[in-house]
This record gives sequence, C-alpha cells and structure tokens, in this order.
Amino acid sequence: MANKKKTARQLRGQLMLQIAAGRFFRPDVTLNETEHRYTVYSNAWFIGDPPIALPVGEVIASTEMGLTSSAMIAVVDRLEQQRPDGTDDFMIATGGTALVDDLAYLMTFVLNRTVSRNHDQTRRLVTGDGTPRGRSANDLFPGLFEPRQSVQPSQWDDLRQFMHGLLNMNRDDFARVMRAIRNAVDATRRALDDPTGAYTDLVAALESISDDELSAPVTWDRYDGSKRKIVDAALANADQEVADKVRTAVLEAERTGLKRRFISSTLARLSSDYYRDDAVGTVRPPRAPDLERMLSIAYDIRSRRSHVLEDLGEGVWLFTDGAETAYEPSFERVLTLAGLWRLIRHVVRRYVTDADKVAPDPWDYRDALPGIVEMQLAPQYWIWQTGGLTAEAATRRLDGFAEALIGWIGGHHTDGLPLDQVCQEIEGLVPKLPDGESKTALIAVHLLWHALVDPADHRSEAAAFIDEYQAVLDTPSPSAFTVSLLSNRPMPTWSADDWIVMAQARNDARNTKTHAPLPAAIDALIQLEAADQLEAAGRHDEAVSFAANAVGELPGNEALLGWEARLVAGNHDPDFDVHTFLFGERKGEASKEPSVHEEPDESSTEPDGAATDEA
Repeated sequence: MANKKKTARQLRGQLMLQIAAGRFFRPDVTLNETEHRYTVYSNAWFIGDPPIALPVGEVIASTEMGLTSSAMIAVVDRLEQQRPDGTDDFMIATGGTALVDDLAYLMTFVLNRTVSRNHDQTRRLVTGDGTPRGRSANDLFPGLFEPRQSVQPSQWDDLRQFMHGLLNMNRDDFARVMRAIRNAVDATRRALDDPTGAYTDLVAALESISDDELSAPVTWDRYDGSKRKIVDAALANADQEVADKVRTAVLEAERTGLKRRFISSTLARLSSDYYRDDAVGTVRPPRAPDLERMLSIAYDIRSRRSHVLEDLGEGVWLFTDGAETAYEPSFERVLTLAGLWRLIRHVVRRYVTDADKVAPDPWDYRDALPGIVEMQLAPQYWIWQTGGLTAEAATRRLDGFAEALIGWIGGHHTDGLPLDQVCQEIEGLVPKLPDGESKTALIAVHLLWHALVDPADHRSEAAAFIDEYQAVLDTPSPSAFTVSLLSNRPMPTWSADDWIVMAQARNDARNTKTHAPLPAAIDALIQLEAADQLEAAGRHDEAVSFAANAVGELPGNEALLGWEARLVAGNHDPDFDVHTFLFGERKGEASKEPSVHEEPDESSTEPDGAATDEA
C-alpha cells in the first residue's frame, strides 16, 4: 500500500536542496535569488579547478594542506517572489545554513570525507585530540576522519551523479533519504563518545529506508531457533496439515514484522559491487553467507539499546583498526561501526539509483522552509474572532474564554474580551445543535460573557436567548461549574451524588484524547469540590481519591498539597481559598480596570486557538 504523501509542514526543513534546485517553482513567477557563503572544515584537500560546481552550490577550496583544511561552500537560495494567491511573499531568503549543512552532509556521505561547519568538532575527530590508539575516530571509520585525505575529480563526478538522482526523486523519497544520511553522518560524529548510541542510530537510519515490498519470507529451517523450538513443541501432536498451516502463518507474521522488513530490504538492495569493488581495501568485510545473520544481530543490538539501555561490548569498536566485522562474545561475529557505515552508504546509493524519478512540479513549499516556529496564541487574541465558530470548536472556545477571563481578573493582562459578535453567532448556531457537550459549552460562553456586561447593555435577542437556554446550566456539568465559578451566577444546588458523578465523568474523560479542554485550575476545583462533598458525607476514603485527582491536575501546587494533606490527616478545611487559587494573591485596588468591551490591538490572529507560523 502506498504511503500517504506528507504535507509541507511534515517535511519542514528537509527539502532545501530540492527547493534551491527549482523543483517546485511555477514557471511564470520571478524568483528571489540570494547567495550564501559559509566556511566548512574537512580532513580532505579538494582537488579540482575552482570553483568546483555541483548541481546545487559550488565548493571553493583553500590552498592550505594540514591535518585539516577549510573550504568555502557557496549556494544560491531561490524562493518565489509571489505567493500562490498573487500577493508578494515577505520571505526573501532563508538563513542559508540548512542549505550548506545539507550539502556538507551529502559530501561527507558520498566522498567518505568529513565536511562540517563545526571547526572544533572536525579538528577533534580528525586529529584525535590526545586520544590513545584504538580510541580515535579514524579507527572506527577509516578514511572518514583520517587526516590529509584528497578528493579526486572522479569523486566529484560521482557526487554529482548521486545528487542528480537524489534531486529528481519525489519529495517524500528525497526527504526519507536525507533523513537517513543526516542521522548516519551525525552518528559517526558522536561515535567516540557514545559508540552504542551511534551503532543504534546507524541501524535506525538503515531501517528508515526499509520497504514492505522487499520483505521476503524465511523458510522454517532458517527461522529463529529459539522460537522454532517453542512452536514445534506445541505442534508435536498436531495433524501434519494443521502443523504446516500454523508454521506458514508464523512465517507470514514474521515476514510482516519490522525486523524481517529491515533484513530483507537491506539484502535486496545489495548489488554485486558490495562484495567486489566496494570491498577492495577494507579489513575483514562481511562474508555473503553471514550477512543475514549479522543484520539480525545488529537489529537485536538496536532493540537492546532502545528498550533496556544495554551497551555493546568494547570488542565491537575498541582496537578494531577499521575492520568491518569483529568478534563479540555474545554473538560471535558482528558488524562493527565501520561495517555499518559502508553498508548504509551502499544501500542508500542503491535506493537512490532504483527510485522512480519525477519531473519538476509546482507545489507550495512555504511551510517546508526551515526556521518556522509554530506557537499558540494566548486566548485573549482569538476568542473574540467571528467566522470560525462550529460545534467542534465549541468546547475550545469556552476553554479559551475561561483562561482569558482568569488572566484578566487576576491582572495578568489587560486585553479586552469583546465577545458580543461571537455571542450573536452563538444565538444562531445553538438552536441547530443537538443537546450535548458542544451545545452546553456555547451556552456557557454566552451566559458567562453577559454576566460580566451591564444588563442595560444586553441586546433584546441576547436577553431572550438567556431566558430560553439558561436552565441548561442547572444540570451538573463542567461548563455550568465554570460559569458559576467565574461570574456572579449562583452555584446550582447539586447533591453530593451529582457532584461525584460529574467529577468522576470529567476525570474519566481527561484520560481520553478527545476530552473537552478546560483550564487546569478549573479541572482541579471540580475534583476538589467533589472531595469536599464526599468528606462532608463521611466518605473519607473516596474523598481522598478525588483529592488526589485534584492534585494530579496541578502537580506541585502548594495550596492543593496543603489542603490534601489536611484532608488525609482528618483535619479537613472546607473553606478552600478559591479566589486566590484562581487569580493569585489579592492586590490593592487597581487604578483602572479594563473593560470587557475593550477592542484588542492585535489583528493578525487565528480563530479557536489555531497555531500561527512565524518565520
């Protein structure tokens, strides 16, 4: 089954090379073109006529030749001047670092030479920085961190060919490959400090490009011996036909498993060159009959690290002298870090070669640009907006209004809360809704706002709406409690059982993903009130349970902790200071309190708490 295409937001920061290469631009739109130049550091001397041109960017080598060298990477950042709606785009260029870093990752991966903007890290890894033999990065990854390496013109041609294939992939496959390359290169750079973590990340990078289509079943005689023994014992007295069906089902389940997919995909992407030209000059490369078992072991090592934090034995990375396989007491012979590094480089390149290539296609890439931060607006900046009110957004609107009102009463902001037009929308929407949480929440918003407004200012339609629907808030509900808590509306007279049922239902809902949101303080007070009612009814153990729910809504709150401790000790205080709990310590009379009618200054906002993008 084909994977669903990712959105631009899901690909954020991953497509800069394709964007700069012009893969998504409309043919009739003028481009902003900005050149970025950054210095990178390497263990290699770049041989070739300067500048060395690549499909995206160019490399200008320096002339020095020490243990490390420097070069300049220049890239042209291209972005459309106009947005799809015809307006001018405010984004002229990105910072350029994402482009340069991605190009450096590709150079490192294909050339097997470290290239990075991080001078200190490069120098430490290449020179050894005083580490003893067997502990240098070059011992783990031959050539990648070895000083005074060269890059010949033929190697640049190889990089260009790889980049052409990569850039012509569809954007999802391109992003998939770039994630694998970044993670693999980053793993090599931290291998000295955390070899098991690096090993795990290399396996994970290799797994990230696995495909179900390449997953091949194993035969029963090659199935995991410990598992096979258990199944065979269970089938000892079974009919042969039944036993064969069970074994077939077990093997099919194994084929669809993540481990089998990882092994099969990796083996399917090995060309004959892996055992021939690519293996020339390597130390103890993996033998073909052993590789399937070694991949299984590598996956198990990844699982042990991920699930039980078990580290590799030092034999896998200490004193290996760059060998691709090593003896490890628990597994016999395993792939080393060097072996995984050559393997993933081979498999990724084969993945790019075999992948379908697509023509450039106009696409709105803007949400995929790096440097975009998503933030949620404070509710006072959006709760008053009209046009986005729906049944689905009803509980979110009440939550936002309650939060903004608590902040306003507590003096944490002075923004106005002009909800009159929203209330007019509510008056039109509520009669169309069935009874339920959404309808109650909208009624609560309407009544709560009008409870703060001088009755003389109520519209006749609003007064009629209140008369018709206010009885809804007599029924126990979190919405009804919120209105009474934040206004002068009297708290309905609910029985202890009513409180307990409502509070328990709310606590149960809070453990689901789709619960109606409310400010944490209000959720805590719902549970606190239920505990008060239970304690007054002599049901102490149940009261303690609801008190724990209250503390769980606001962990570490000293007022709640003190109240709970007194309750548990049998010294219950029924007069909890709700005002201070909600709004903070009482201060002197404010010189001027803002009006709830006050219009806010902000205009660039989104309805219903939607996140906005800031470049």
